[in-house]
Amino acid sequence: MTPDDPTTPRDALPVNPTLAPHTAPAADHRPAEQGPAPDHLPPAPAVPQPSGDGLSSAEVTALVGGADPSMMEANLALESAEGLDPTTES
Repeated sequence: MTPDDPTTPRDALPVNPTLAPHTAPAADHRPAEQGPAPDHLPPAPAVPQPSGDGLSSAEVTALVGGADPSMMEANLALESAEGLDPTTES
């Protein structure tokens, strides 16, 4: 018999004495509701329009993170294992 055998007798799990069943909410319980909007809101900041231009390699590197040689080697190995040519652009 192993410890994982379902026929092995196991000790009962301990009961947490702080647990209690859910009780009904009190009679004076009021659910939260959305309040009135403020009288004055500051203007929202302007959102720049997309330029439509592609990102430079420096911008992509800044977004994705620096080039880690071990990651590049792993990506090349994965592409080769998947039958992709790592020397071509996708």
